[in-house]
Amino acid sequence: MARFASLLIAAAIAVAVAYLPGPRASELAARTVGDLLVEVPFEVQAAWPEFVAGKAGQAPASPNSADAEQSDDASAAESDTADLETVAGLLTRKSQRELAQIGRAALNKLPPEQVQAWVDLDKEKDTGPPTLAQMILADAHVRQDDEDPNSLRFALFGTSFGAEIDEAEQAEAAERQAQAQLEAEVDSSEPDADAVDTGADEDLEADPSAVLHFTARQSVVRGLRQQTTQLLGKTLIVPGSKMPQVGGAGFESAYLSKHLMLAYTPGQGPHLTAGAPYSPPGKSSLLPPFVAILLAVLLRRPIVSLLAGILVGAYALQRIGGTEIVASITQGSLDIGRTYFWRELVAPERAMIVGFVICMLAMVGIITKNGGIRGIMDRLARLANSAKNTQIATFLMGLVIFFDDYANTILVGSTMRPLSDRYRVSREKLAYLVDSTAAPVAGISIFSTWIAFMVSTYAAQLPEAGLTAGDGYEIFLQTLPYRFYCGFALVFVALVCFTGRDFGPMRTAELRARKTGQLVRKGSTPLVGKAGTDLEPAPNAVPRAWRALLPILAFIGVTLEEILRGGGGFAMDSAELFSLQGMTTVLSKGSGSWPLLAGSSAGMLLAFLISAAQGLAKTVLQSAWRTLLSMGVAIGILYGAWMIGAVCSDLGTASYLSELIGDMQPALLPLALFFLAGLVAFSTGSSWSTMSILLPLVIGLAYQLGEEGEIGGIFLLVLSISAVLEGAIFGDHCSPISDTTVMSSIASASDHIDHVKTQIPYAVSVMLVATMAGYFPCAFLGASPWLCWLVGIALLCLLIAMRGKPMDAGIDDETDSSQVSLESQAATS
Repeated sequence: MARFASLLIAAAIAVAVAYLPGPRASELAARTVGDLLVEVPFEVQAAWPEFVAGKAGQAPASPNSADAEQSDDASAAESDTADLETVAGLLTRKSQRELAQIGRAALNKLPPEQVQAWVDLDKEKDTGPPTLAQMILADAHVRQDDEDPNSLRFALFGTSFGAEIDEAEQAEAAERQAQAQLEAEVDSSEPDADAVDTGADEDLEADPSAVLHFTARQSVVRGLRQQTTQLLGKTLIVPGSKMPQVGGAGFESAYLSKHLMLAYTPGQGPHLTAGAPYSPPGKSSLLPPFVAILLAVLLRRPIVSLLAGILVGAYALQRIGGTEIVASITQGSLDIGRTYFWRELVAPERAMIVGFVICMLAMVGIITKNGGIRGIMDRLARLANSAKNTQIATFLMGLVIFFDDYANTILVGSTMRPLSDRYRVSREKLAYLVDSTAAPVAGISIFSTWIAFMVSTYAAQLPEAGLTAGDGYEIFLQTLPYRFYCGFALVFVALVCFTGRDFGPMRTAELRARKTGQLVRKGSTPLVGKAGTDLEPAPNAVPRAWRALLPILAFIGVTLEEILRGGGGFAMDSAELFSLQGMTTVLSKGSGSWPLLAGSSAGMLLAFLISAAQGLAKTVLQSAWRTLLSMGVAIGILYGAWMIGAVCSDLGTASYLSELIGDMQPALLPLALFFLAGLVAFSTGSSWSTMSILLPLVIGLAYQLGEEGEIGGIFLLVLSISAVLEGAIFGDHCSPISDTTVMSSIASASDHIDHVKTQIPYAVSVMLVATMAGYFPCAFLGASPWLCWLVGIALLCLLIAMRGKPMDAGIDDETDSSQVSLESQAATS
């Protein structure tokens, strides 16, 4: 029945997607223009001279892409295509040294003062081959004086987008731009002419070409602001971001011959250009996650399902590139190994994450064999002497490890699993407790590896709302009362633990474990096999809790030490370090996979030395090796999740979904963003990628809609940021292709699909309460968030009371807790 329902849902989604009116290719291309600024090495005067009209301030002449494509035999088109291929070749060069040589050679054609500015910037930040954005910043340093030491000013003349515009539209656009220049020239006589302009073309929506120009302009501004914040730590004020500014820098962009081009005219010197192969994402970008998720639910084979989704995506990319059908299948199959698997395999961050997981689970295997875990269990059993108390202890431990979700997941899941096995807590339930505590507590903690990342995704765009990039942390604090999903998720986990009530598939799993001692469903595939979960202390190992606690404390201590060292914390005085700004700066610069790998390696090494001192060196090494061998499937699924995320990135799945939001009423925006973020995270398996894609687009839109309505710009801005952050975590919780969801299954030794299927009803329940009791009354009624919290908690209590049933009601009365405990030990040994 469940599979039939899944098929019906899948069919409904497929029909909806098929008839969904997607955005135009030109709109998607214009939205992507700014990425060329920060990703592609520039080239001096590389492509078509007629595209760049001359010095800044002259009216641009947009190319006609339709004519260019239809006139393949024309010499101009041939020249354009050749130039485009030359610039696109920059992206395909694998040698960083070659890219650097190209950039340095191009620098020789620029004025000496601009070259010196770039060299100074390069020395300060070690930025590698120069990108177009970096050259623009170097140019800005040379020719502009900053009134505010924490800000830079960079005036825009215009950004004309030359895709899908016919000659009549082109002439009308030129006339409108000339009129806009005259109006801007009049305005420039005012004292505040260089302030951030708030005007916009009133006829924007009625003019397709103006929409493209405006979209491209905003994309360029976002790219410049992000690069300024990352490289210089300053706020970029951009006069002309909404209306052309006389005397400002000129930009031209076009989508021609499946290439996206951007040209910049500096204050002096030759034109600078950047280009990249580009095919706007379409409905086919939704196929890989759709296929992978559907097959995972129907077949219960995650690796097969992930490979199918990756293959579909690789095939779609080949077809988009113009490859024939048969060749696309062959080339797409080869791309799975030579492109996507190899890319993830050699990525240092991926290798360190896998190393962290391996070291942590090996450490758990060692401290299990030397009696450390049994010692902790004996101590905890005095308090956590039942299934209910074990779940409460797991939840409380999850709250304590608040600084990183990966560390929380692996540490809590792997150390609490033996105790939960003793009291017949299903592996699905343990995975839920771990997964639904780790990300929410790290997401709302002001001292976690998440806060710095989240702030960095939107801080650079805050000038669109009249703020500065330095206000990012203050805005984050303002979002905390509106972080409804994370807060309600933690409340719901607490209610489930303290009441002992469950419903839906989770209750079925719990009844199975309590009645029969089967911790996993018959026929399931736990991500850590029996060899890794059935370990017992060595016969001569006396249970001692300190043998486990010291390695765990070493892991936490070394991890935090590496974060402090990498983030410059040791160079700060105590007052600066323990301030909000200081801690978030340290976490921003010092967080990553290396601290986790260093900490887990230290913990594993200390556990081995303690065991060796007991004469158990050979025994614990064998146990650690057995643990590693038992998690081969888990590592395969983890790499599969990363690979399909890379495929979705290449296809532009998230960009395509984000463009579907369109214009709407201000009060609807937070709800729409919440569901959109959830859909993107569910489809791509990454909450962080979702945040980084959506949040830069939200700032200007939310503030502008809020100012036009009665809701208020800053309020709608804060509420919208909260909605994106929460929706991304919700979608991540429900996605079977999420790496954090996979890691929860690994840490708990649960079947991955069983974990997802039992967690989704709880996550959806929390999501409904967060929208009905949180975002809806806040956005539409202006309700106090604290009142929303009270109403939401009351609804969660009502939900668990009405739908949830105590587990004791499903277990025979004659089976007391002590008997359950003894039978559980026999079943798992």
